[in-house]
Amino acid sequence: MISFALGELKCPDLDFVYDMTWAEFQIRLFAYKRQDLYEWKKLREIMWTVYISPHQDPKKMVKRKEQFLTLDGDKKQIGGISETQRQRFLEEYKKYQDKLNT
Repeated sequence: MISFALGELKCPDLDFVYDMTWAEFQIRLFAYKRQDLYEWKKLREIMWTVYISPHQDPKKMVKRKEQFLTLDGDKKQIGGISETQRQRFLEEYKKYQDKLNT
């Protein structure tokens, strides 16, 4: 943890780490995770460009870069639709089934 605080969280020395409150540590950790995610997104853009550049068989390739390399910040989607769209469809379908059964 000390090497993490000194290196990744950019603390000047060990006394600074020991004097830090838990809230300040959490704020620095949040900033580090945000910067790390941004770096991964940049790397994914480069990897995606390299992946699609040779013009392989498009039927075998994934359609979106989020499917190619998923990151923690990406929104989860099932079959190309969001979870709220899926829930709305299921509600309407249930109403339709109830109407048919009555």
